Amino acid sequence: MYQFLGEPKTIGSIFPSSKFLADKILSYIDFSEEELVIIEYGPGTGPFTTEIVKQLKPTHRLIVIEINRKFAKNLQEKYKDYKNISIYEDSVANTSIILKKEKLKKVDYIISGIPFSSIPKEITDDILKCAQNVMQENTLFLTFQYSKFKTETFKKYFSILSTKFVMRNIPSAYVFCMKNK
Repeated sequence: MYQFLGEPKTIGSIFPSSKFLADKILSYIDFSEEELVIIEYGPGTGPFTTEIVKQLKPTHRLIVIEINRKFAKNLQEKYKDYKNISIYEDSVANTSIILKKEKLKKVDYIISGIPFSSIPKEITDDILKCAQNVMQENTLFLTFQYSKFKTETFKKYFSILSTKFVMRNIPSAYVFCMKNK
């Protein structure tokens, strides 16, 4: 909560996302694949990260990008013993650089916890362009928002495959599943 009060533009909610919201987002991911690359934007305290890790195979890769120093350090400490997880204290604008550093050529899923409704339009556009640039034809961009306010913005960059409402979260949220146009 104190992180939210100090940085409300970069932290989406006072409360961490619920397991129900995480389950809804992760329902789009095919963890049965032998090789899988997942990028998580803005994990905060890591409620999605925790649920992703439960399903990761040793052959899967998880790249986590968090701009908040305290959150990134906590996640780095928590997952330091996992060889297939990399935590970056960085901006998602550097995703392409991070993928090169990790020697990864494809991304299967991008999961975003970024509060697009509470950040400036220019930053939202930059983030969505960066995501679009690292996505292949079959990559899914999964995000949740507390309203449908950014639907038209998302449509500028992606085809929205589905939008699902998750009531069992504080506050309730919408899950958007999208892919490149």
